[in-house]
Amino acid sequence: MKMIWAVIRPESAQQVIKALDTAGIGGMTRIHVTGHGKDMGITFGAIHYTEIPKEMLLIVVPDSEVAKTVMTIRTEAKTGSKNTPGEGNIGDGKIFVTYVEDSFAIRTIGKAGGDLKRNETDHCDSTG
Repeated sequence: MKMIWAVIRPESAQQVIKALDTAGIGGMTRIHVTGHGKDMGITFGAIHYTEIPKEMLLIVVPDSEVAKTVMTIRTEAKTGSKNTPGEGNIGDGKIFVTYVEDSFAIRTIGKAGGDLKRNETDHCDSTG
């Protein structure tokens, strides 16, 4: 199981979410964040902005869905021509993929004793 962290432009977020839904990839968290890339912000006229608004999507998928998920995000978040592979614009975003060791649903945590029982149905992929 992998967690995909996609940091994208705010104006691309809804388009990315719609494409992921269409591809059958659901269950994500959307967070409003700010940051800057290696250019350390952006300058408009005499004003330099060090932090730029972004959206972060957190998505947990089985290993077999990682490539499809990443490609969907890359295709939809890119602000350059959709017909020119690999050519976007600076600031389109970044995608990070990390390993998820385990996950637990909050609503199904054990009984009154407070024991943590892993619920296999809560996992995207029981093989890890």
